Amino acid sequence: MGIKKNIIIGRTVLVLLGLALITFCSGCVEKNIFAANLGSKVSAADEINTSASLINSAETRIMSVRQDVESSTYSNAKINLNASETDFEEALKILNNASSDYEEEIQDIETYKTLAEGGLDRVHSLESLITAMEHSDKSMAYAYSKEFNLSRKELNIANEALNESAASSISAKEKVFTIDPESVPIEQKSSIILLRNDLEASETMHSELRQMMSGMYPYMDGYVCLSNGIEYGDAEEWGKAADEFGKASDKFSESQKILETLKDSEYSEVSVTAIEICGILTQAQKDLPHIEAGCRYMEKGRYYQANAEFNNVSYYY
Repeated sequence: MGIKKNIIIGRTVLVLLGLALITFCSGCVEKNIFAANLGSKVSAADEINTSASLINSAETRIMSVRQDVESSTYSNAKINLNASETDFEEALKILNNASSDYEEEIQDIETYKTLAEGGLDRVHSLESLITAMEHSDKSMAYAYSKEFNLSRKELNIANEALNESAASSISAKEKVFTIDPESVPIEQKSSIILLRNDLEASETMHSELRQMMSGMYPYMDGYVCLSNGIEYGDAEEWGKAADEFGKASDKFSESQKILETLKDSEYSEVSVTAIEICGILTQAQKDLPHIEAGCRYMEKGRYYQANAEFNNVSYYY
């Protein structure tokens, strides 16, 4: 008697934290009226205004990346990130070459330079996050086709990219937090505070995503054991099948212990994914002991007891 069951493996869902659109143009400096007076002072008003416009353009594209990723249009997200990177770099180039005799403009130059540098870190963080998502998708695809070595390789790449994304996000936070919200014009204060809050939220989100990734490794191992058990069962090698189902139960239990802590995450993207995967693992934990016991009975030729155990298995898979 063979055991022919399929398992639905939960897709690893990595998320993109939407960062606040920073409306810096409202704080652009106006050219000092005294500059027209043949004056002796140098103003950087034009450079600051141009840089602020470029930074706004970059921020607008970053905001659109979230929709691109949610719809799995990664190629479009990459195009927008490349354009944002160009805008941030151009703004930084202008600001690095700008000079002014006005204290307020000098402070604005430093503020916008920090925002451009932090913006580049955020672009790199999002690029790495998209890379993590792409390789996570490939990992699941390989798992479906039972190419487990390739699946684990892709999972490793996804995990490395996620770590890189977190590091870039932390770098952006360190830069932005050097800007004192009280030191900027009143019309920019709320935008700076919003950006600081979003970067703190991003740090928490990355921590939870890495925790989720750590739970996916035993999940993957358990799926390998489950697949092996099904193959042994189909070949009527009942002892080996029982052993594999027992290992699968242990690995799923390990995964569930990690993911259970994420079910109450304040981020719905994390909590919903954890709840879905834990639902699969909970059902597997109910069924696997019956499957293992049924295989043990089959090994001993006790078919009636074996059928009784197999009949207790749900059709959830």
